[in-house]
Amino acid sequence: MGTSSGMMDALVLTAPREFKIMSVPIPVPEGDEVLVKVDTTFICGTDPHIINGDFPGFWPREFPFTPGHEWSGTIVDTGPKAAALGWSVGDRVCATSHVGCGYCRNCVTGRYTICLNYGNEKIGHRQHGHYTPGAYAQYMRSSVKSIYKIPEAMDLEYSACVDPLSIALYTVNRSRFEPGDDVLIMGTGPQGLMAQLCAQAMGAGRVIIAGSGERLELAQKLGAVGIDYRTTDVLEAIKDLTGGLGVPRVLECAGTAKAINQACLAAGRGGVVSMIGIPHEDPTLPIKRMVLDEIELVGNRANPNTAEPAIAMLSEGRVDLKPLMSHKFALSDFGKALEIYEGRKDGAMKVAIKPN
Repeated sequence: MGTSSGMMDALVLTAPREFKIMSVPIPVPEGDEVLVKVDTTFICGTDPHIINGDFPGFWPREFPFTPGHEWSGTIVDTGPKAAALGWSVGDRVCATSHVGCGYCRNCVTGRYTICLNYGNEKIGHRQHGHYTPGAYAQYMRSSVKSIYKIPEAMDLEYSACVDPLSIALYTVNRSRFEPGDDVLIMGTGPQGLMAQLCAQAMGAGRVIIAGSGERLELAQKLGAVGIDYRTTDVLEAIKDLTGGLGVPRVLECAGTAKAINQACLAAGRGGVVSMIGIPHEDPTLPIKRMVLDEIELVGNRANPNTAEPAIAMLSEGRVDLKPLMSHKFALSDFGKALEIYEGRKDGAMKVAIKPN
């Protein structure tokens, strides 16, 4: 235990939008940490924002920095506490990014993604790939609080999607969704489509999704009622589809001011808008309507306690993410992979990076 040594290749951000593959020391796991040989790291929609410097001094706090948080791999070394907790060399794992302190009221009540000691590394808080080093590297050091064993029959590359899928599942859950409910999803990016797949697996009535282009076509192929927001008035379409009543559950996965405003107007009386998109600017909200019609707007931070249910849904075939897994690149080709992901080129949806 704790004997890792040598060097590895890693993607290193040296300044906003400046990065290169560098040789850096392989980290040594301590305490409740393990060292994992990375199989796959997917590009998350947050990664370009981190790379572009959209959260200065927060994600990351400083340079140099290695991002990446949608990942999977095999344990090759364990810290002493991790070993005592039953983690072993050879365990196949996937991961999420948040590591709560474990001591504050939010953590002990299961809300560790909004840990009251966020950012306090002295007592064990981490957010891998955001302000603590991430998985665009050959090896990843992680607390066992944010990793999960995967079934033998489940592919490592496939399991690297557990992080975004579990976020989508949390977003559905927070809408107080019940089987048979109609659901409107704003946005046809990876989060929107994964939310669609979760809602369908959980017994939704109609899943209506607002988006455009190839991604909207894919959503429709996967069973959604599509609304092309570029050619159609989303609110008029919802009125037509619901006899003017609106939709009981709205999942906001687009993250634009307009989409958030429309989501609050598309919800039916007593409806819930569950929001995972993060807008660049705060939107105007139809507050008078939200008060009088009791529309709830719920914010969601990542995926507390939904990784294991997401693994079960994948391993039992309730959700099939293969239609979303579009590209695969070596770590050395990260620049090309990012360009394809950001430009939505060639049907890009989930773009995999293979560090080893």
